[in-house]
Amino acid sequence: MTAKADRLAEVVHMLNLLPYFEAHPGISLMEASKDLGRSPKELMDDLNSLWCCGLPGLFPGDLVDLDHTYKSVKVTNAQGMDKPLRLTHTEAGALLLALESLENLPGLTNREVVQSAAAKLRGIMGDETTAVVDSIVADTVIEHTSPLLDAIRRSLDHGLMLRFTYYSARSDSSNQRTVHPARVFSVKGDTYLAAWDDEAQAHRTFKVDRMSDVEVLDTPSTPHAEDMKFDEDDPFAFGKETDTVSLEIHPDVLWLADYVPLELGETGPDGWVAATMPMGSPAWVVRFAMGQAGRVRVTAPEEVTRTIAAQAEAALGAYSKRRSMSGE
Repeated sequence: MTAKADRLAEVVHMLNLLPYFEAHPGISLMEASKDLGRSPKELMDDLNSLWCCGLPGLFPGDLVDLDHTYKSVKVTNAQGMDKPLRLTHTEAGALLLALESLENLPGLTNREVVQSAAAKLRGIMGDETTAVVDSIVADTVIEHTSPLLDAIRRSLDHGLMLRFTYYSARSDSSNQRTVHPARVFSVKGDTYLAAWDDEAQAHRTFKVDRMSDVEVLDTPSTPHAEDMKFDEDDPFAFGKETDTVSLEIHPDVLWLADYVPLELGETGPDGWVAATMPMGSPAWVVRFAMGQAGRVRVTAPEEVTRTIAAQAEAALGAYSKRRSMSGE
């Protein structure tokens, strides 16, 4: 892309931010980054640039006015730029390509919404452009469907059980699982399989990129779909988790809320942001805190903070011993 095209794309992107944030008042940059495909820092830079823009004259009343932090964005004066720009043919074609790829995803939630949006785009695009997009989608889907997803699709389509090796980040271990597939869904660009687990006598969720050695069995599956309560806004049922962890997050790493279910709270005098998240597994919380040392502080529950302190002390002792043995 040329420098001129790059600049035009940036202007279009920034102008579309105003109607987006007007339609989502108070949304955090971490939440917005999921919708807009840019990091929270990039969005903050864009908003800072918009803050200096406005109508000719550039008097205070002529400027775009925003109240924006990482935790919340409110547009108080959009200077009339509160409508999203129309899609170009290229943008519409790219969007249609993405929608038609989604239509091929097994177990897709709200398939009718995707099909309706794709149909509207086909209706406003020329026949020639639509034909090109359709042919590209067909080739892309065939070429990039992985054996793993193909196996999951076959098990769902034919009602067969699935066996695979699964790595659990919670227990930091791998084991073989045999399940009854119920549905496939995506969150933040990652694909998950929800399935009935006979051993647990409950539905369990598996991250697809942690599955390996997948095998479709000849045994008919009984996914207990009638017992499955799936909430699109809370697909992992974190809302039902009663045990929580209290933390403090360094302001430079608030983007962690994109990757773990953090509920951000107030900013303290030292700039660190209070947060809570579901406990899930205490062992996972300890590994998370150790991996984010210096950027995340766990403040409760006490038994978890004691474990973290003990492991940190043991690691420091091992490091000091190694240095003394090497003569440093």
